[in-house]
Amino acid sequence: MPTRRAFVAFVAAFAVGLASPAAAKGKSKLEIASVDFPNPGAITKDREKQITSSIRRLAMQSAKNLDFGPDKVVVTLIVRELSTSEDEGVLKVACTLIGRIKGGGSARSKIAFGGKPDKKKKIEKQVLASVTDGVMIRLAELART
Repeated sequence: MPTRRAFVAFVAAFAVGLASPAAAKGKSKLEIASVDFPNPGAITKDREKQITSSIRRLAMQSAKNLDFGPDKVVVTLIVRELSTSEDEGVLKVACTLIGRIKGGGSARSKIAFGGKPDKKKKIEKQVLASVTDGVMIRLAELART
């Protein structure tokens, strides 16, 4: 019966995957100490809260798939730039994010996306997700070494 063989092969592959060293490794604990803005008057407090919670959520989501090593890692994120501009019917969103490991190194990610002005929220979310992923990947690499 080919379906039974396929099922047995799938179960065996799944069991081997669970027993692999990568799966047996303990997850490190990540703490986002703060998300800071060097220019506090540049945006409103409500907007700052929204961005802070988005970046924290995106950082923790990104960290689920990363290995930061066996020790607890404390990270501070700094939003150096978050700007939106519209020129000739094209929206441009740019962001620079810096991540620092307590007692360790730092990483910076900078990206700018363009798109239709009516898709501003979607583009901002995409930009924040991209810079956060970039910083978290590099910080995980630094934490392991």
